[in-house]
Amino acid sequence: MDMIQEMTLATIHDWLKTADAMVINTGAGMGIDSGLADYRGSGGQWGNVESETGKSVFDVVNPKNLLENPKYMWTFFGNRMKNYADTKPHNGFNILKNWIAKFELDYFANTSNIDGHFQKAGFEPDKIRELHGSIFHFQCSKPCSNQIWEINYNPQQIMLDANKGNYPTCPYCGAMSRPNIYMFRDNTFLSDRNDVQEKKFQEYLSQNQGKSMLVFEIGSGPHVQSIRKKTRMLGIHHQAKIVRINPKDFKIKEPHIGINLGALEALEGIDGYIQMK
Repeated sequence: MDMIQEMTLATIHDWLKTADAMVINTGAGMGIDSGLADYRGSGGQWGNVESETGKSVFDVVNPKNLLENPKYMWTFFGNRMKNYADTKPHNGFNILKNWIAKFELDYFANTSNIDGHFQKAGFEPDKIRELHGSIFHFQCSKPCSNQIWEINYNPQQIMLDANKGNYPTCPYCGAMSRPNIYMFRDNTFLSDRNDVQEKKFQEYLSQNQGKSMLVFEIGSGPHVQSIRKKTRMLGIHHQAKIVRINPKDFKIKEPHIGINLGALEALEGIDGYIQMK
């Protein structure tokens, strides 16, 4: 708590007390305190891909390379699925849920992460927008139809099968399947599931039009504009107050608040102040 000025903590507390609605916008930095790597930082996922392959991440993580190098790609996806499945969401998720209950806030969560951690942490599925898709949902690689299905594969088994040249297949046509995530240079991604989530988010905004809205943008840097665009839109079109939490790219114009800490440290600091009041 000492890392955040008391005046800042008091302002955030006041914003929570007077808000009707809260939007949680998160990027890869939200998962770091759970033990997940970010994308572009030291040891980030994309840097690891480039060091492993000697190629740009744009040339590796795309549908074309999945078809040309399925063994590498399914090992890559299986490893991430296992990492996400084995990792427990950190306490910051619980803190956000507690604030929603304590201050009786209508809420919605937008995330660029594909790890399913909001669902795992107990947030309502109908109040989550996964902007880049979900690694735990598959689609046909062709695609042969608009079907998207939740997987029942064991991630470890996916990696074992990939080493033997066996890959997940589409149950509708038998072609290779693929994760329903938006990759680089992706012209086969099916957006139907995303479109439904976006419709629910727009309904949420309509229901809260004219109400006092607070946005917590957590762990999203300027390199992934999908989340930052959502934050800017809420500030401009819904007059939302914004708290940006990021240890590097935290700056934001007043009256909004920027906090240069990681997700868990910042949320626990704010919550510690709230608990004392």
